[in-house]
Amino acid sequence: MTVHLSRRYTFAASHRLHSHQLSDAENRAIYGKCNNPNGHGHNYEVELTVRGEVDPVTGRAVDLFALDRLAEAQILRPFRYRNLNEEIEAFRLVVPTTENMAFEVDRRLRAVWAEVFPDAGPRLEKVRIWETERNICEISEA
Repeated sequence: MTVHLSRRYTFAASHRLHSHQLSDAENRAIYGKCNNPNGHGHNYEVELTVRGEVDPVTGRAVDLFALDRLAEAQILRPFRYRNLNEEIEAFRLVVPTTENMAFEVDRRLRAVWAEVFPDAGPRLEKVRIWETERNICEISEA
């Protein structure tokens, strides 16, 4: 039987929404208060949804301990308490919007997924990121 299982993780980080391809005036007009030169912070929430077959012996579709270790190594440890613009290479020239955060989390996880969950293991199906209660981005497997 195939199931979808989701697990949530949280981390705090700061960022500034500012595109180097735009003028200061354009950045202020597009990003408003989120363009503050000093940045601002969020308590991000990331939800990972995996799809897999339920093992008849363990009753599980995914090894949660392995998923937690993967999330810690690829998402939480690198992003926690960081200024995303200045401390995360992927965001030095890319605006750390919720959309770009979701792309980067998805990219990091998929880059090492097969090492952690080889062969017919669970598949990463969806990444959801809450920047705020009102601002959520989701990336699903194509």
